[in-house]
Amino acid sequence: MKLRLIVLLSVALGLVSGAFLYSLLSEKRHQKELVAARAQGRADAEKAMADELAALKPVVLKKVANAESKPDGVHFAYEYVKPKNPELEPFYQLAHDGDLLHHLPEIQAIDGLLMLPRPIKFVMAECREPNAFYTPERSEVVMCYETLKVLRDRGQQLAQEQELGDDYAQRYLAANLRFILLHETGHALIDMLDIPITGREEDAVDQLATTLMQRFAGLNESSRQTADNLRMASNWFLVRSTGAYNLDAYADEHALGEQRYFNLQCLIYGSNPARYVGIVTDGDLPEARAKTCPAEARRVSKAWLRLLIPHVAPKYEMTEEKANRLFEQRERERNRNAEVPYVR
Repeated sequence: MKLRLIVLLSVALGLVSGAFLYSLLSEKRHQKELVAARAQGRADAEKAMADELAALKPVVLKKVANAESKPDGVHFAYEYVKPKNPELEPFYQLAHDGDLLHHLPEIQAIDGLLMLPRPIKFVMAECREPNAFYTPERSEVVMCYETLKVLRDRGQQLAQEQELGDDYAQRYLAANLRFILLHETGHALIDMLDIPITGREEDAVDQLATTLMQRFAGLNESSRQTADNLRMASNWFLVRSTGAYNLDAYADEHALGEQRYFNLQCLIYGSNPARYVGIVTDGDLPEARAKTCPAEARRVSKAWLRLLIPHVAPKYEMTEEKANRLFEQRERERNRNAEVPYVR
């Protein structure tokens, strides 16, 4: 009996000792994991701080050594033609008095950047119908005042129907003005630089306009605001879409409005699927198409970068790697500037 009691006590003592030893080992392992986690957290914090400090630096195209002796890119020309139709006078004043063309960040970002055979002239004028176009003979990108009026009216209609706020019509006009001008600028670049395009040119310049708006938006605009601008531009594709098309529509050099709409949604979503997942969950982009959009967005951005880099002026250092770093830095700064509070 005593022997059995001794055995039971020994077993119990062994179990307690084992549990105690296991507890010590577990605690040491936990402490090691905690130390490792703290070290990793500190490293992540230091990297985040370095990124934030990098974002504070001004974003400029770095000039090469002795840049003054290197050729600059060809600068654009700008003109506002006074309309004869008095109904268009407010849009002339909007453009001329505010020097609108000089305040479009994407246009200004590439003004003087490229070695063009001749300047591109941006013209705002009366056209007797809503339109925007590129004329190779005169190297002009023309935006019609009639288009500004239609865009403003469309913005006002949407704002009223969906209660989108007093400033929505102006934002809608600005977003579409930027996209349309960049679309026509794409035609000009393809013509002047003899850029090879294997697909439909209209699709290619839609992709360029999207890429330029994503890469060269204003420094006071966040990535979210840029996406909102692109989504307002995509809405314009649907304005004249009826869903009923004849043979001429299918044969047209432009894709159908619905196709252009979904292509643009794909590029927005593909640029950052986690941030723009709402485009899919809200039904603006079918899930089957969304799966391929990240790869498509990367391919489009890389393709246009490689097509344009050979034409960058010698005054600036530019490789694909440097360009990507520049764009990443610019996006960080834009997002930071959009979130910085200020006092009125």
